[in-house]
Amino acid sequence: MNDRPFLSVVLPCRNQEDHIGEVVERYLAPLEATGRTFELVVVPNACTDGTQRVVEGLARRDPRVRVVENPAGGWGRSVLAGLGVARGETLCYTNSARTDPADVVRLLDLYLRCAPCVAKVRRVKRNAARREMGSWLYNLEARILFGIRVRDVNGTPKILARDAYQRLAPESPGDLLDLELLALATQAGIRVVEMEVPGFKRHGGRSSTNLRSAFAMYSGALGLRSALRKRRAAAEPARSAS
Repeated sequence: MNDRPFLSVVLPCRNQEDHIGEVVERYLAPLEATGRTFELVVVPNACTDGTQRVVEGLARRDPRVRVVENPAGGWGRSVLAGLGVARGETLCYTNSARTDPADVVRLLDLYLRCAPCVAKVRRVKRNAARREMGSWLYNLEARILFGIRVRDVNGTPKILARDAYQRLAPESPGDLLDLELLALATQAGIRVVEMEVPGFKRHGGRSSTNLRSAFAMYSGALGLRSALRKRRAAAEPARSAS
């Protein structure tokens, strides 16, 4: 018997004890309305509050909610930890603090119409001039270095097929994971489609993005280009031998 759900939604969360229970529960009705089976994989990201206790309580009450912890911290590690245990045929991950659950359903519809592809959200407004400029520079860098022709590299949710994810095999532990995934998809010739959203106010908590983290992403993109080139070169002998 195949008990694999159609969709797995990975939700990393960081110190969201006061609202994460409500956030996770808000996904249930929209996903139920699709008529497809699903699971929510919640990933407490090096939390120092009661976030893990809250989501584990949800998981005990609803078998569609699962919890896997990332004690080491990091956006990439959290996403990879969730995707690593996800059972769905279709995989999704998103920022639990800023996502409207209805957008996951809308994006899923776009993905199904355009598959095979990577489907993602593009945030139209950030409501802060510094964020707008920083995003523009980062996306320009992504286009120059990797040929990624999207306007919001870090926009989530992102949805792709399980087999595509396994073939691309991204591994960045930090904030470069989204860039790596799209760079690998571009390299593999997988179409990337974007769905515009106006932006979504945080459910709570504070953003960890600052000038220091932004600079680390700009410089990290250069290191990622070198790492992907080395990875590709190392794979060439194996492909030739086969």
